[in-house]
Amino acid sequence: MILSDIVKHLMQNDNIGIISHVTPDGDALGSSAALGLALERLGKRVVVLRNDRLPSKYSFLPGSHLAVDCEKAPFKPDILVALDCGDVERLGSGVMHYEAAGTVINIDHHLSNTMFGNLNLVDTNAAATAEIVYQVIKLMGIALDLDIAICLFTAIAADTGCFRYDNTSIVTHGIAGELISTGVKSSEICRRIYSLRTLEQTKMLGRAIDSIKLYHDGKTAIMRITKKMMQETGCGQEDLEGVIEFARDIEGVEIAALLRETDDGEIKVGLRSNEYADTSEIAASFNGGGHRKASGYTVGGPMDAAVETLLDRIEKILRV
Repeated sequence: MILSDIVKHLMQNDNIGIISHVTPDGDALGSSAALGLALERLGKRVVVLRNDRLPSKYSFLPGSHLAVDCEKAPFKPDILVALDCGDVERLGSGVMHYEAAGTVINIDHHLSNTMFGNLNLVDTNAAATAEIVYQVIKLMGIALDLDIAICLFTAIAADTGCFRYDNTSIVTHGIAGELISTGVKSSEICRRIYSLRTLEQTKMLGRAIDSIKLYHDGKTAIMRITKKMMQETGCGQEDLEGVIEFARDIEGVEIAALLRETDDGEIKVGLRSNEYADTSEIAASFNGGGHRKASGYTVGGPMDAAVETLLDRIEKILRV
């Protein structure tokens, strides 16, 4: 069984690196911190490798002492554990550790995962990668303390919209219940990751909402964020998590898209759907990936051209 094989490798090796995808979200950050803290409890030498700065909304997460920039790793990991990452390219500068590691363990829940590890545990039924990490920690015989529980709960809450999305299962609620029993304050965590914003983030949200245009008889909502908007509000990519939900929540909308212009002129596209549309099919047609109701991809600019090609693809999906 692959889960047992993964636990065996983690138990038998002492130098372990953990990495997630670039511009990490709550699931990536919480899963990485939880596994890192658990392995540290076993006396392992652990480092959580990062490409990007920690988003301010997740600054409360325990385990920050384990995190280091990919280029500044204090040792060469014998095992590299990639969490919540669909392919090697999403490892960013961490690819250097992927190439150097003796064993790569790939743990994920994305349908588009390329199975790039030596050991691959990809459960597309899991609401979050943290659900799988929870199983790994339990099988290693590590009792859940409050710090680990906070990390796991945050990761699951982030990927389920605080248990609002339909990827939330009875398993998800069961795990969440156990985590809350350790002392996790669920309402406080959900407020931190979904409601609490800086003034700069609030200004960006206002600009993003003001950019929304509806297409396909109101079934498609397009949100645009330009480099100028980012500069004027002082926000970074990490400040945009959750912004797209304001487009998806418009009555009558089936597919929402957020298009962001990068410094090098590329367009990063995030997609969300409500009921029947498969956004991963759209993303795959542009060499991207993700889940049925949440996915993304990157294309060349300009913005207007990216919007037009996306609308053409959505039209085929919606059959309007």
